[in-house]
Amino acid sequence: MFHSHQRREGLSAAIFGLWRNWTIAIGFLAVLSFVSPLISQVWLAPVCAVLFLALQVVRAAMNNQTVPVCSRLYKEVSVIILVITCVVLVRYFITGGDGSFELTGQPVNSKGPLLGILISAPVTALVTAFFLLQRREPLVCQLCHLRYGNVVKNGFIGMLYQREWRYQTRLLMVLSLILTVVDWTYYLCHYINVNLNRADYFFFLWLPLSLYVISLLYLGWRYYSLWVFYCHNDEGHLVENPSSTTVRFLVICDDKVLLDIRRTDKFFNNGVVIKQFDTPAVATLPYQERYDAGRAAELFRQISGIRDAEIRPMYDSPDNVTYRNIFHFFAFIGNPDEITESKIQGEWFSLGELRQLMNQHLTGNDFNSEMARIYRIAMAWKTYDREGRRLYKFKHYRPTFRIKDIRNWEVDYNDGHWLTVGRLNEDSHLFRLRRFLKRLEDKIRRHTPMTNLFT
Repeated sequence: MFHSHQRREGLSAAIFGLWRNWTIAIGFLAVLSFVSPLISQVWLAPVCAVLFLALQVVRAAMNNQTVPVCSRLYKEVSVIILVITCVVLVRYFITGGDGSFELTGQPVNSKGPLLGILISAPVTALVTAFFLLQRREPLVCQLCHLRYGNVVKNGFIGMLYQREWRYQTRLLMVLSLILTVVDWTYYLCHYINVNLNRADYFFFLWLPLSLYVISLLYLGWRYYSLWVFYCHNDEGHLVENPSSTTVRFLVICDDKVLLDIRRTDKFFNNGVVIKQFDTPAVATLPYQERYDAGRAAELFRQISGIRDAEIRPMYDSPDNVTYRNIFHFFAFIGNPDEITESKIQGEWFSLGELRQLMNQHLTGNDFNSEMARIYRIAMAWKTYDREGRRLYKFKHYRPTFRIKDIRNWEVDYNDGHWLTVGRLNEDSHLFRLRRFLKRLEDKIRRHTPMTNLFT
């Protein structure tokens, strides 16, 4: 089964969805710069608050699409609008008294407009630079990876979204720097805050709007070119390649996990070899929408030669774009010596040793995702109820996590609700407010039809 038509539709939605993200997210900033010269400065902070809330509604609706949507740009613009709101409020209260002067030396005109672009442009430049220099993966990406699984994170869609987010963020930073230099130079040298003339409207209103329109045309051309390249290329391309299913088994015995330290070396173009340990029990099959534990047990016997292993499902990593999904299973064995005479080989590692390997980036991406999901869901399930309330009276209490206990746990690792509880619980900051916003977001999603845009 090739699914070439479905993959072309999915890739088209993913690629043009990047242009849609830019149009919506940066459109909110464009609206702010367009509106601010036309209203009194008293109303600018409320306008920013309304734009922030509206962006959250749009973000929640976009996350209800059949194709995974990258929310990182929405998150970035949300932070920008929040910072702008804080700066506007601080500026308003500082200059609210009589005798206050602007940077140009002119008296503050409280009845005149507050030129939002003078605040939004430098704030955008600083926030985008912060996001680009941030080394840790942001929470929005962690949640996306845990929600959609390994295929989206480590596959084509994940790499596309990561690359294009950096490209769009750099473009946004460059445009905001240009506006900062041009508009602040004009403001300090030529602006008179009695009224707005044609030159004022050009620099503070039409110039930001023009750059926004030009960016839409430029990125539209860029993503059309990507669409042609990825969706209308030669017959050996991703769209025409056979789809596949990967079945992975996390082999566990007592309090240790089996890892293959030989076959997972990664060779790079510069000749560097990096070891990335991974489970030795992996099989790639023709694409299958479902794979139950019975078939998985038979497959494990074939690839390992071990007949009495207990096979239990862990979770699934579907990908409705490239149709290359992964099914994750536990394989519990009673005696570590069974590996010696089996078809698979490896070494046993304790939890402490696994942490050291992961900290040194010596384990594979799929294995890292599996361990992260197991740990997050298990700790949430053991610490809180489904409403996020503590099961114990001690605040910030963390129960013990041991590999040998996994076999006895009755928890569904496919249940994304526990991922939410792990980050939104009684021990988290502003728990009740964040829970209310999360319920509001879920309500928006439920009332938003599941659609696949640009198909």
